[in-house]
Amino acid sequence: MELSLYTHAGQLPEAAAKGRHVVILDVLRASSTIVHACENGIERIIPVAEVEDATRLVSTLDRKKTLLGGEREGVKIEGFDLGNSPLEYASKKLKGKTLIFSTSNGTVAIAQSAPAREILIGCFLNLSAVASHLVSNRAKSVALLCAGNMGHLSLEDLVCGGHVIDRIVRSSRAKTDLNDGAIAARSLAACFEDVGEVVRGSSHGRRLAELGFEADLEFCSKIDKYGIVPIVEDGRISRKSIAG
Repeated sequence: MELSLYTHAGQLPEAAAKGRHVVILDVLRASSTIVHACENGIERIIPVAEVEDATRLVSTLDRKKTLLGGEREGVKIEGFDLGNSPLEYASKKLKGKTLIFSTSNGTVAIAQSAPAREILIGCFLNLSAVASHLVSNRAKSVALLCAGNMGHLSLEDLVCGGHVIDRIVRSSRAKTDLNDGAIAARSLAACFEDVGEVVRGSSHGRRLAELGFEADLEFCSKIDKYGIVPIVEDGRISRKSIAG
């Protein structure tokens, strides 16, 4: 299995995603929110890169059954129903609903990975499930794509990717071939026993704390809370997520 890690979305051109299993890692907070929403019964999620795409799409759907969610610069988009805090996505709001979702980094990374053979959504909440899925499906070429923060590396995404890689290497019977990014991420993850410290201490984490989202930092630091792996198919993330 070839395991490559990319530190931000701009490092993986669309052409390089073709035919690969791509894991989107946006710990703070798009991946965590998507995984939590799938666990809480959302019917489907439509990730879009731009706010204009979201507002255009919602006009074509039943508004009573559709939610607009997302953020820019960490703050809920004006006129949207929900932001990007996973704690906003309670089950009573989601059941039977479609979520149109747009964020600064995570949904952009999803859009750029469109040619991939398979796009998975990963974070600390489901990292073992992601690793198990890739191993059990004998994936040959895997790209772990850290969404980063506006074109820059995010420490929490890198450490999360390192933990996924470590679980794959330890559990796979197949030979694993790591690129430099994957080697560095795995080594870095081994240095941090407390991922909560990573999340709180990262530049993105500190920024969210300033905005009042300390509870999100704690939630997004939970390891293996869920055993699901949301998968993007034809531009949609179904709540028919698979068990890892």
